Amino acid sequence: MRLKDPFSLKTADMTKRTNRPKKTRDEESSDEVGSMCQHVSKAVDLTSVKKAVTGSVWSVCSECLRERNMFEGEPAGSHDVLVCLKCGFQGCNHSESQHSTKHQQAHHPESHCITISLSTWKAWCFECNEELSTHCNKKALAQALDFLQKHSVKATSGKAFIKFREEPSEYSDPQRGKSPTNSTPYPVKGINNLGNTCFFNAVMQNLSQTHMLNDLIQEVKEKGHKLKISPPPDTNLVPLMITLPNPEPLTSAMFLFLQSMKEAGKGPISPKLLFNQLCQKAPRFKGYQQQDSQELLHYLLDSIRVEETKRIKAGILKAFNNPTEKTADEETKRQVKAYGKEGVKMNFVDRIFVGELTNTIMCEECEHIFTVKEAFIDISLPIIEERVRSICLEKVYTSARKQMLISSLPPVVTLHLKRFHQAGMNLRKVNRHVDFPLTLDLAPFCSASCKNLVPGERVLYSLYGIVEHSGSMRGGHYTAYVKVRAPQRRSEQRRNQSGGREASGPSPGQWVYVSDTNVQTVPESRVLNSQAYLLFYEFC
Repeated sequence: MRLKDPFSLKTADMTKRTNRPKKTRDEESSDEVGSMCQHVSKAVDLTSVKKAVTGSVWSVCSECLRERNMFEGEPAGSHDVLVCLKCGFQGCNHSESQHSTKHQQAHHPESHCITISLSTWKAWCFECNEELSTHCNKKALAQALDFLQKHSVKATSGKAFIKFREEPSEYSDPQRGKSPTNSTPYPVKGINNLGNTCFFNAVMQNLSQTHMLNDLIQEVKEKGHKLKISPPPDTNLVPLMITLPNPEPLTSAMFLFLQSMKEAGKGPISPKLLFNQLCQKAPRFKGYQQQDSQELLHYLLDSIRVEETKRIKAGILKAFNNPTEKTADEETKRQVKAYGKEGVKMNFVDRIFVGELTNTIMCEECEHIFTVKEAFIDISLPIIEERVRSICLEKVYTSARKQMLISSLPPVVTLHLKRFHQAGMNLRKVNRHVDFPLTLDLAPFCSASCKNLVPGERVLYSLYGIVEHSGSMRGGHYTAYVKVRAPQRRSEQRRNQSGGREASGPSPGQWVYVSDTNVQTVPESRVLNSQAYLLFYEFC
């Protein structure tokens, strides 16, 4: 993956730099953003901002609106708007218009140099030519951000729910000539922030647009669901049909949350029930402190996986009349164990998100080969920086080669870009932008023994969701980009669960940006410029 500069603002269009020492490349990619800005005291006037913002069209460039400048059917300045903290002017950062930059230049002596982006909530000083941390700067900057975010909730309350029309008949069932019941794209709703829970909300937006998750959890949500377990031939066991008991509390809360995200209606929803159930399983998320989205995803899926495994095992035991160690003979024990081994893999978390990696290590001295297989929910990828900072010293006992390949592909592959890592005694964040594809071919990264993979074929996955992190280690904000598209036909999903064959390509759709309760449609170009932290791909 190719790296480029982290900010979308073009430095060529900025004013001249101050005489402060130029930052090294190391500093640009670390979390050392937000040093005290000397312009805050003169460039922030909250009273003027409140007066101007409340009397203007929200999140639209004033100049583009006045000039009737249109882009993709909307005012050109409705995609990336910066608010001047001196006067409340809303100006676009569109590559052609640059009304925000022109406003600052026209009022240069009056210190109109600090802005806040209404899409990323990042603060930028044109004079310092750098991003400012709204969490560690002067109080006036934090107050301005707080006002703008609260005003955004009020101004977009009618936009906190976006529903898209049903796709054309190309998604209809060719056998019946009718549209399947799940052909309508799922709506996008805002999610209330319970207090520093943006890390949770951003993940949930992506999970709510994971179509296979919505379908499978719908199937197993109630007591009495039938599940067929087919052990491998070498066990000499016939398929067993089991009846599942009631789902456990976290799984039930997950279903209710996903259902409420799909239902028509205005306004954002509260994730309190689901979040509280997760905190019962993972107390580390209690206290409403900012947490890590990747860890949240792991704890959530692992906890649901444990609940569903317990549920499947209970169904197996019931099919054998609940045998105990004292009452069961050796053959019954063998069968229960065999069905259990295969049955636990059939929980809906494994069927959607869990794949398998094969690690092969060869000692270059004795040429002995070690092979280790491990399951994964996501694949963590390091962000390689352009020069080594220090020498991720250790004793080297022997030379070896290591190769890691995918041996089993899940229908949904999640990539984790490792932006947070240890640097000596300190934790730091890599703020560089990383290019990522809309369509990803995973065939070159699969082992020769990958299930259902024919040599020479491509295995295409389509991007449908992103978790973005802006800011630094000391303070930041998680947001989401999700692609609203028509769900796949059920026959396609069953084919894809086991790896599938190469499909024609991703479905068309509309990208949506979500920051807690703020929901807005965005062009694909903005998605590709995001500072991705988690990437969600589905088999296409």
